Amino acid sequence: MPSADDALMGRPRIIVDRTDLRRPLKAEARIRNVESGQFGGRLIDISEHGCKIELFDIEASVGQKITIKLENLEVWIGFVMWVRGSSIGVSFERPMHSAVVDHLSRSHPSFELR
Repeated sequence: MPSADDALMGRPRIIVDRTDLRRPLKAEARIRNVESGQFGGRLIDISEHGCKIELFDIEASVGQKITIKLENLEVWIGFVMWVRGSSIGVSFERPMHSAVVDHLSRSHPSFELR
């Protein structure tokens, strides 16, 4: 199976059907990459193997290695797999435990109760 490094090495990455449940959320995050330093973003959805992030006032490129930091949680390392406008798809370097995904989706719901 191709690794996230394939994108960095210029090799095409085979995208397989996703079996992970994508969980919607709305969580502010600090994103960091070598080229642009640190900038803001918002996690839109998450699974054990990746997430979708809306970037604030910054562009990203396929293959970039980034770190993602949410308040009070460890830093995750990932690779930009696709870019669509201000949104990026990220593949985590290591899968996230399902309990962490559950916690994040419950503690950062994508809707507001009124």
